[in-house]
Amino acid sequence: LGRLLVPLGLFTLGNASDVFLLLKAGAEQAPLTTLPLLWMGLHVVKAAASLAGGRLADRWDRRHTIIVGWLYYAAVYAGFAFADDPWIVAVLFLSYGVYHGLTEGAERALVAELVPAVRWGSGFGWYHLTLGALTLAASVLFGALWTRFGSHVAFLTSAALAVLAAIALWINGRSASAAAPN
Repeated sequence: LGRLLVPLGLFTLGNASDVFLLLKAGAEQAPLTTLPLLWMGLHVVKAAASLAGGRLADRWDRRHTIIVGWLYYAAVYAGFAFADDPWIVAVLFLSYGVYHGLTEGAERALVAELVPAVRWGSGFGWYHLTLGALTLAASVLFGALWTRFGSHVAFLTSAALAVLAAIALWINGRSASAAAPN
């Protein structure tokens, strides 16, 4: 489980509240009336992507699905760092939902795969503790970076942490495969 929680913690440290995406849209002069529509659209994309992402995670290696999702997240956040047109921000905002579809189900399935069934309560407890504790820290860090250096630095930092987490999960997955008995 630690082979998942360490990269997950690193990723989560860069995954601030989605409310910052609304702030970005507002900062780029998106009309106030479109913000609730963007929020609703994001959740529609998340729901649709979750079906496809869940099927992918069931057919393909779960770690690989998560890695692709985290790298997708990094690309979208890098896009947010440079986006200054409300339409581009809106497209990025909606496409961000694909990341959720690729990762949320796959992460939970991987926890269930890594932890014996008799310890699922503890395994999922550790998973959610990691997410909960570091999400608050991520939002504080993101907000501090945005305030001090601008949104571009905050988004690029989150993108970089996602790439580092994907690399760490890939390395840990290779180490786990090498250590597994044949």
